[in-house]
Amino acid sequence: MNAEELRPPRPARDVATRSPLPEGEGGVAHGRPDVEPAGARPAPPDEREGGVADRLVDSPPGGRRYAVKALWRTVQGEGVWAGRPAVFVRLAGCNLWSGYEGDRERDAARHGNACALWCDTDFTREGAVKLSADALAAEAARVGGAVRFCVLTGGEPLLQADAALVGALHAAGFTVAVETNGTQRLADAFGDGDRPDWVVCSPKLPEGALRLEACDELKLVVPDYRPAQYAAFAGRVREHGAGAARRRALWVQPEDGPRLAEATRLALDLVFEDPRWRVSVQTHKHLGVD
Repeated sequence: MNAEELRPPRPARDVATRSPLPEGEGGVAHGRPDVEPAGARPAPPDEREGGVADRLVDSPPGGRRYAVKALWRTVQGEGVWAGRPAVFVRLAGCNLWSGYEGDRERDAARHGNACALWCDTDFTREGAVKLSADALAAEAARVGGAVRFCVLTGGEPLLQADAALVGALHAAGFTVAVETNGTQRLADAFGDGDRPDWVVCSPKLPEGALRLEACDELKLVVPDYRPAQYAAFAGRVREHGAGAARRRALWVQPEDGPRLAEATRLALDLVFEDPRWRVSVQTHKHLGVD
């Protein structure tokens, strides 16, 4: 069964051609529930992925500033660190999709990436706040409370993240992870300065177009992205663990949405076929958190 056989027609959204995603649909990169589980408490503002413009103002111009779309406390829902409390920082902008409904087909054809057709993350610059590295780190520390694990995500965070930002987060006591599509080089983003402590790559382009030198986790969203297509790139994933437990973190994650049942079955078939791969489950959705 190929990806086209799994793809149902996408329902048309009643939005303007150059509008960002409708209110309430700017969730995590592969979908999110519209309602919380029964009995879940309402999340306080710092635990919701919402705009930051209602509580923060731009840092003064004159130095490097980062366009922050959202900043909130949650738990990491995927991969090796699933269940770990974290502060997520969503940086605005992506190099594979503009973030606007009317550009989906254009950007998918232009870049050769399927994610532009189904990504539901709001990373446009409308509502983003421009913060200095120190101001961003201070807000992450305030929102996090005792939590000192920060995940930089997007969009494509390596379009903005640099050594100064990671250094400020390190100085505030954070372990820093980054979630990237693999099109940017770590050397270009960070040079010889501070680098993230953990790198997750979820590629959206063919293997030959990926420039990321190395990562700690490789996550493929099925059905559009499959292990056989990234066999060589999987060798760039660093091994972790000791002795017999030493392994690479290789994940297949079912795409949420109308294809979820078929994608889940495919993910199971893939890991049964090659047990080096594991199924990634988006546990934060079961917890009803952003």
